[in-house]
Amino acid sequence: MATSKSLLEELYASLSLEEEDDGGIDVAESDIKARNTFVLVGRFLTDKNINFNAMKNVMASLWRPREGMDVLDLGEQRYSFVFYHILDLQKVLDGGPWTFEQNLLVYHWLKDSEVPRSVPLHTIDIWVQVYDLPTCLISENVFKNIGNYVGEFIKSDTTNINGGWKLYSRIRIKMDLRKPIKRRMKVKRVGGDWSWANFKYERLSSFCFVCGLLGHQERDCAIVYANPDKEVIHSYGTWLRAPGKNARSINVGAKWLWSEGDGSKKWGADTAKESDETTVQGGGGVQARFMEVDGIISEIQ
Repeated sequence: MATSKSLLEELYASLSLEEEDDGGIDVAESDIKARNTFVLVGRFLTDKNINFNAMKNVMASLWRPREGMDVLDLGEQRYSFVFYHILDLQKVLDGGPWTFEQNLLVYHWLKDSEVPRSVPLHTIDIWVQVYDLPTCLISENVFKNIGNYVGEFIKSDTTNINGGWKLYSRIRIKMDLRKPIKRRMKVKRVGGDWSWANFKYERLSSFCFVCGLLGHQERDCAIVYANPDKEVIHSYGTWLRAPGKNARSINVGAKWLWSEGDGSKKWGADTAKESDETTVQGGGGVQARFMEVDGIISEIQ
């Protein structure tokens, strides 16, 4: 009797599974509702817990979307950033990378056919400054080759080729966070000598000077832990960070130069502006002040 009961249970179970496999619905195009929102799905490159209320206030204050935005917690350390105008979304895409409390935000523009909790999140778009490139090699094709060596080429700065000699050229690339950042690249023209093109990264967040991966530092590096008795070799360093646009030094002669001032010539005026300060309202009515320097947000104690 027991054997017959178990056989019946197996039979019903198999019938149920077959029904699931054979079932489903075919949705007509007329039943698909067009979205009027634009969504980024993202996560922060850290194992630490993120203060959700503080984060959404800081990111909204940093991005300042003209038509507003919403932030939703999707669970499993994923968040959706909902925008209501394509230009607000585009400003975020063009301005990144972004960080919160020095933790890099890794995000993906969600397409209609994608599921927010299953899209891969392991790349960022970032501007790379290319130094020491011979002037004879400054061309769009060379920039594409360099970009595809560093990551995946997206575009080059329109000012790279126009005008005279520049200290560096700029290319925007998609960087795979599972790979170490590139420091330099050997280049030469046909029949010429080899030389090094050196890279600096704009708005580069925390990274490891040992393995070159973003998202952790030497004290948490797997290589260091695997070789505790060996001398630590630092193959990477702060030189890979491009100077920030806001991190300007005071020019001693600026007060005498009309081109460096605003025309008012206030003698002795400090011409340097190093950061912007923002006050945001956190959860529970608690106010917090944050300092923004090149897109990196830090709380001011």
